[in-house]
Amino acid sequence: MDKLKTKPIAKAAIKAVIFDCDGTLVDSEVLGAKAMFEVATGYGFAMPFDDFVRSYTGRNMALNIELINSFSETPMPEEFATEVRAAMAVLFELELTEIEGAKAMLIHLHERGIPVAIATNGPRVKAEHTLGLTGLLPFFQTPDSLFSAYDHHTFKPDPKLFLLAAEFLGVAPEHCAAVEDSLSGLKAAVSAGMQAFSLVDLASLSERLSPTPIHLEHLADLERYL
Repeated sequence: MDKLKTKPIAKAAIKAVIFDCDGTLVDSEVLGAKAMFEVATGYGFAMPFDDFVRSYTGRNMALNIELINSFSETPMPEEFATEVRAAMAVLFELELTEIEGAKAMLIHLHERGIPVAIATNGPRVKAEHTLGLTGLLPFFQTPDSLFSAYDHHTFKPDPKLFLLAAEFLGVAPEHCAAVEDSLSGLKAAVSAGMQAFSLVDLASLSERLSPTPIHLEHLADLERYL
């Protein structure tokens, strides 16, 4: 049977796209994990780096600190988060790139008149920094369409952040595409009633979601569903 005929299809016309930021628009997840790992190991944290990266993705700072503390003889100091943010900023300045095809997709959506927003578990200052370094920030500045979990006190997998973004864009959730790269983000998108698109292989996730998100090999593949 033709594989194209068996692929999931969008359930309703997509009238807006809401992106996660880290790992979806900017290639920051491994760099962020590296910065946190290096600071934590200086305080006695012990875990293989590859295992830490898998646990780190899609989690906020507080949850990652809880994880690190559970593998450390003594808790991380009060200044740990500040040290990590500073280390991340340095690595981003040196090595950060956009996710392949991010700018091209945002240009395409702009040309099609499809509004966009960001819903991120990260702080606003981090998102603005990484988007600025990669040249993507202008797509989310006018009007301001960047939604940070820290600003709204709600973190994925809670769907509220996605719902706030949809309300801001004036588009019903079922007509929003939510593009994610983590289980927590995909769970939030599905719970919000949006059409979830995953940049990670669904088979690699520890949970199966219903409705099943659509897997994108590359951001450019989103175009076929618009």
